[in-house]
Amino acid sequence: MKKSLCVMLFASILLSVNAQDKPKSIKSKIKEVTVFFNGAQITQSGDVSIPAGQSTIIFENLTQYINAQSIQVKGEGNFDILSVVHQINYLKSQEKSPEAIRVEDSIQLLSKNLTVQQTYLSVYTQEETMLLANKELGGTQTGVKIIDLKEGTEYFRTRLMDIKTNEMNIQDKITAIQKRLAILNNQLATLNTQVAEPTSEILVTVNADAPVTAKMILSYYITNAGWTPTYDLRAVDVKSPVELDFRANVHQNTGTDWNGVKLTLSTGNPMQNGVKPALNPWYLSFINQNNFVGYKNDKAPVAAAEFSSDRGEAGKTETKTTGGTTADYTVMNENQTNISYNISIPYTIPADGKDYMVEIRKNTLNAAYEYYCAPKLNSDVFLVAHVSGWDKYNIVSGEMNLFFEGTYVGKSHIDTRVTTDTLDLSMGVDKSIAVKREKVQDLTSVKIIGANKKETFTYTISLRNKKSQGIAILVEDQVPVSTDKDIEIEALETSSANYDKESGKLSWKFQMKPAETKTLKLSWSVKYPKDKQVNLY
Repeated sequence: MKKSLCVMLFASILLSVNAQDKPKSIKSKIKEVTVFFNGAQITQSGDVSIPAGQSTIIFENLTQYINAQSIQVKGEGNFDILSVVHQINYLKSQEKSPEAIRVEDSIQLLSKNLTVQQTYLSVYTQEETMLLANKELGGTQTGVKIIDLKEGTEYFRTRLMDIKTNEMNIQDKITAIQKRLAILNNQLATLNTQVAEPTSEILVTVNADAPVTAKMILSYYITNAGWTPTYDLRAVDVKSPVELDFRANVHQNTGTDWNGVKLTLSTGNPMQNGVKPALNPWYLSFINQNNFVGYKNDKAPVAAAEFSSDRGEAGKTETKTTGGTTADYTVMNENQTNISYNISIPYTIPADGKDYMVEIRKNTLNAAYEYYCAPKLNSDVFLVAHVSGWDKYNIVSGEMNLFFEGTYVGKSHIDTRVTTDTLDLSMGVDKSIAVKREKVQDLTSVKIIGANKKETFTYTISLRNKKSQGIAILVEDQVPVSTDKDIEIEALETSSANYDKESGKLSWKFQMKPAETKTLKLSWSVKYPKDKQVNLY
């Protein structure tokens, strides 16, 4: 009796030890995601029952793209976190997505249907073979009566026609099913790419004085995610302000869908080196011309980056552990080093690498419109919107789609690095304004004056406003600029243009009434030694 009691007590102790040694899985769900231009910070949480004493809790089925140095774990409850360990599980792959399961079910149903159709086809083929093998009527001695021959021929023709028709219909069904199966198999292969990848696990060792139900909160940085800004600029007409729709294309390919998460878009970069550079002394000394061969560099050397020494031992990293449209639901927070856009409604981003549009904000901006042309380069006239006040909204550089009068007119780009408070945006070509630049042959000449040659060039620029409303237009052309004292250039006629002699640019800015025609005249001469050539054409 005592021996039996001892065995039972030993088994109980052994089971208790094994239970404590085996990590306890926690069911956690992704709650918040902060997406950067490259990468994302994920926060997920879940409840778990922690026994008294020391035990291990494991977060399973995590993406393999976790940056181990970024892992942070905290808990709510009466217990202590002793350590956090990150590891890759090569034996356990990602769980199949609901879409992959649906595709597999469709493949299974189609495969069954394909088998049924192939069985039907086989039956009809066998019937045809049997019918053809017994097509002879009567015998060799008695012959065949006409009426029997007629009935037999009619039967063979009718039945063979039914068989062939059914075979063709079944073959069409088989071909359609096979095509559909090929598409689904390709889709399944794409969806299962992530499934074949290993998963991450995070083991958290905790200690509790008494059993407790705790909430564990895990956050980490991952790659294979990001967002890009994009804009739609809409103008109704040249008298209205512009509507600027600010959107984000968010993508992620981590192997885990973000379902109904609190989404934040950030312009920051958490992996960027945050250590300030140090400017080292710049020492000058004489160069020994006999020993130095090279080019002279008058620029100062690049400042060297000096890293502070308070980062701990090299190679060691401590893991921190502590106890309508979406535009209507976006809150912008401007921090010291970045801007974040908080989307207050839950959002879902599947793990398929595709771009999913998130509406950030809609803005109405003042704009002054002006037409522009440089007929020397292009005979088209472009509508330009001079947008003001854009710098108040903390937008970031990105690609922009342009819409004018309800029509898509092309793409442009917002560059927020400009220092002016006005953004000049091309709204596309307006064919209702005609421009023509022609050389006036009678006023174009070549003369020899002593040791020099003098060439004179004359052009006319004709403009016609075919619109039913007046316009403001800027026309630009140019006079060449000399880089040699032997080349003398003189502007003879500019039609009262604004003439910048340093660049040679000529600018005309004026108003045109509906159906008005205007002509500008441009003439200039160049004198240079006749034994030399100048790139005039």
